[in-house]
Amino acid sequence: MNLHFLQKYLPDGGLFFIVKWLKPYACTIKITHSRRSKLGDFRYRLNGPHQISINGDLEAQLFFFVLTHEIAHLISFAAKKKILPHGKEWKCCYRDLLLESLSIYQKDFQTLVKNFSKNPKASYNAASEIVRYFSPHVPEHFFIEDLHIGHFFEYQRQTFQILKIRKKRYICKNINSGKEYLFNTCVQVRKLTCNDRE
Repeated sequence: MNLHFLQKYLPDGGLFFIVKWLKPYACTIKITHSRRSKLGDFRYRLNGPHQISINGDLEAQLFFFVLTHEIAHLISFAAKKKILPHGKEWKCCYRDLLLESLSIYQKDFQTLVKNFSKNPKASYNAASEIVRYFSPHVPEHFFIEDLHIGHFFEYQRQTFQILKIRKKRYICKNINSGKEYLFNTCVQVRKLTCNDRE
């Protein structure tokens, strides 16, 4: 399996680990366009090579981080078929891969990776420190977890109000439709003032 096409997406030294981890397995890697719903995906196939897809527009460190997540699925499923997708086997495997390849990341990000590896999350969006690290600064935009109950904000050209917090999700009402939605803590939104809503 020739994986050298991945070099342009990866941080320096990253290809070494990808080749090492995938060497025992039949697996294809597909680079996709940006997907809002996910950054990567793993498909376990009984017949034929397994498949990993990953968004091609990710910053190099994030690309490697997400690809490591998907490779952990491959390795843990190959070892034991009947496991939960993000259960203890996957967590253990992902933790091991992250720590093995820690030197690939920049020093300031290594601290976040170490902390994340203690209990790997199933979704990138559930790790607010990592989302913040890779999120571009946009004037007048905040992470929803920086706002408080009662605040109004704009998201995808719709106006919402924060009603309450359930664990790590924010229950927000769409002002136009009256429907309630759950938001992750690290979604970027535009905070609205009284003047904005007039």
